[in-house]
Amino acid sequence: MPSCMMLLKRYRTAGCLLITLAVTLLLPVVSDPQQPAGHKEVNVRFTSPDGTFAFEYPNWLIKCERDPKQSDWWIPARSCEAYTPVCTDAASTKDATVVCIAYPAETIIGTNFEAAAFSVNRTRRHSAEECLRVTEPHPATSLKKKVNDVTFDVFDVGGVAAGNLLDADAYRNFHQNRCYELDLRIAFVSIGAFDPGTVKEFDGEAVHRSLKSVLNTFQFLK
Repeated sequence: MPSCMMLLKRYRTAGCLLITLAVTLLLPVVSDPQQPAGHKEVNVRFTSPDGTFAFEYPNWLIKCERDPKQSDWWIPARSCEAYTPVCTDAASTKDATVVCIAYPAETIIGTNFEAAAFSVNRTRRHSAEECLRVTEPHPATSLKKKVNDVTFDVFDVGGVAAGNLLDADAYRNFHQNRCYELDLRIAFVSIGAFDPGTVKEFDGEAVHRSLKSVLNTFQFLK
């Protein structure tokens, strides 16, 4: 859209304002610029196969599935896979992930975004002490946060690998003799890895906010 400074060279100020207003009225109204335009948001409820936990997520987010040909790969890969995995726990434990909900990557094309997801994992820890000790990818101390009146120990498990960055938090709770880890993971490429002006920096806060809203609905059912 031409800028008002360009238009002012040819039109009076009032004309510029009318043109800007007309174009604005033709544009769709989207509350979050990174959410898909035109979607009708409906919440989907997920309950674990054993009935232990449940949460809700908006239908425009993507429920990832394991690839039947290779169980350690998640599909659709465009949203569910990245250089640093997003459908996993902090230790990348094989088969720990029960469910993974991803942000639709196709809605932020042309940025340094790779993939992002909320996942629920059951990790191989046999005591509360083991469950609340995190050494991957680095030794970490925790903050305590409540999710629906349940206290979780929250660890920063992000990191950097060959120009690929990971913003990640792991929420752990030892529930009924099992260690549960709720993960928020956002994988992206350092903006410095691109030629200047070729890609834009994505809005990480908006992506995190969308996934955190899913985590906030998590509850143990028994």
